[in-house]
Amino acid sequence: MRTTAALLSLWFWVNSGINAAQKGPKCGIPQVWSPMVHSLRVVGGAESTYGSHPWLVSLQNRGSHFCGGAILTDRWIMTAAHCFASLSKEFLSGVRVVVGDFDQRVDDEEEQVFFIKSVSVHEKYHHALPMSYDIALVELDKRIRLGARVHPICLPLPDESIPPETSCILGGWGRVKEKGRLPPVLREVQLHLVDPARCKFVLQTVKSSIVKQRPDRPQPAMTVLCAGPERGGRDACQGDSGGPLVCPAGSGGGHWVVLGVTSWGKGCGRSWENNSSRAPSRRGSPGVYTDVRLLLPWIKHKLKEADEQQQGMTSSKLCSVRDGPVSDSEGVTRNPTRPGDHYDNNQLCVWGISVPPGFSILLEFDHFDLENDSHCRYDRLTVSVGTHRPVGIFCGSVPPGPLLLNNSQNATLLFSSDINRAGSGFVIRHRAVQGRFDPGCGTVVLVENQTTVHSPNYPQFYSNDCVLRWVIYAPRGHVVKLDFADFDLEESDFCFFDSLTVLGDVEGTEEIVVLCGGSVPPPVLSYDSVMVLQFKSDSSITHRGFSATLDFISHTDLHHQDTTGAESRRDGLRDKRDGSRLYVDLDVADPVVPQSSSRALTQQGAVDHKSSEDPRLHVDMGSGHDYSGESSGIGDTFPSV
Repeated sequence: MRTTAALLSLWFWVNSGINAAQKGPKCGIPQVWSPMVHSLRVVGGAESTYGSHPWLVSLQNRGSHFCGGAILTDRWIMTAAHCFASLSKEFLSGVRVVVGDFDQRVDDEEEQVFFIKSVSVHEKYHHALPMSYDIALVELDKRIRLGARVHPICLPLPDESIPPETSCILGGWGRVKEKGRLPPVLREVQLHLVDPARCKFVLQTVKSSIVKQRPDRPQPAMTVLCAGPERGGRDACQGDSGGPLVCPAGSGGGHWVVLGVTSWGKGCGRSWENNSSRAPSRRGSPGVYTDVRLLLPWIKHKLKEADEQQQGMTSSKLCSVRDGPVSDSEGVTRNPTRPGDHYDNNQLCVWGISVPPGFSILLEFDHFDLENDSHCRYDRLTVSVGTHRPVGIFCGSVPPGPLLLNNSQNATLLFSSDINRAGSGFVIRHRAVQGRFDPGCGTVVLVENQTTVHSPNYPQFYSNDCVLRWVIYAPRGHVVKLDFADFDLEESDFCFFDSLTVLGDVEGTEEIVVLCGGSVPPPVLSYDSVMVLQFKSDSSITHRGFSATLDFISHTDLHHQDTTGAESRRDGLRDKRDGSRLYVDLDVADPVVPQSSSRALTQQGAVDHKSSEDPRLHVDMGSGHDYSGESSGIGDTFPSV
């Protein structure tokens, strides 16, 4: 009976051996699902199912709901900064945090009520639009009892890529329409993410709230994202502020991350098509949400700082071990520091490794034990080079093979953990290597130049039980062309035994083609600037292998080349615009984001369509909303509680 080397290939994204010692509900996976349909609209909306938003909380002032929030851990809630315009003891003493709530008229099965121990509002938050840094963390007076209908939402990974048009979900007890009622039962709505460039443009059309910015003052950073249809009809509204916009992450299915914190918008469910041609009072906007990915360092910093203060420590690092730049030609990176310990939850650690010019970086794993998951969604180590070019994404308990970063003098190790099931961590040795290094089986090789690649020992027979992986990056605006000179692998149905798999991404979710047999394949083109090759052999019958050249072709030249018959799937080529992928500078606690070229959005003169119950409830940008709820404590600017 044959055995294959398939399990060896799991080095690169998944391994066996869950740390079973630490159990509990995982973040981002509801155990109760709502019968969502694609036509749902919280404005105009539909009731959810109890337990389908187990991370959602209701902030209440003297029994009245005013904002939402999301459970991050059994002690911490994330919400909007404008929900806490007042941080006085008098106000905070009247606020209750209700988890496990569904129908606010009754006590639900897993409902729990908490007082507030502390509130951390982002230091750069200001109520002037576009309300950047509209985020706050609430520490509870005691721990939440987690269960089937009460557990945390996952924070996004620092390199999380969720493209525009992704369908996300918002739940809340906000108004069902503009100037409408606050419903007692939790409602939900599906909203698609808006392209960042489109979001920025639409916000500039909200003319009634734009004033000229003094040229001598820096313009505010845009830490927001937009969601909602251009035709309107689906949106958040007052009372939904602070609630999480959750989106599907990765390719595993059923796993959700909090991408946004509900912040503000112009109107509730209004159309924002052709805004410029409308009177200012009739314009609309998509829902505007604080982009959680940009503020991850701040969130992790605050959580870590609070834990360290509780334990009597003084360090305020994002990571419990020393991270930062590493410039030695040889060294060891480890987390945790002491063997036998487990790394902490909610960690965000970044090491930058650099070696002298003319050298390459070789990484070797002496120990590796992270929480196992088939898509590395929870605890993971990402190795990248250059400007956010991942080479490997790792989790599980089997140490990866060596990583050879050819002709790269800089590498970044990024480790992130979630709220439970921590492992014993990793020990990684790095050293600078010079000259030709012939990679063997089990190695991951970075390629950033046009060169030749071949199977191990070529033109001699490759060995049994071998896995070798190449990660190829072309320059920006180019694709990778793989052109075979020779090809001879064991032939089998579906290339089950020996094979060369061509992938379009490092995560392994975009398979371009799987090759085997004795015929030379036609050229293969990548979808974008990255191509991944994975060669594997099983435990018997070897052949000569393959040899191929790698060329980089610009998108312009691509249209002039004849690729007839190539396994290129050119119809799958995607133009990934600058705004479709977000990168976070994790060296600082504040995001490094492009400064807006538009005039600053401010709140001046923006209050003209207010709730009849309280003239301070409904602040908008001409006739809009800030999604806050029933009680106001801020005069005539942005209300919240």
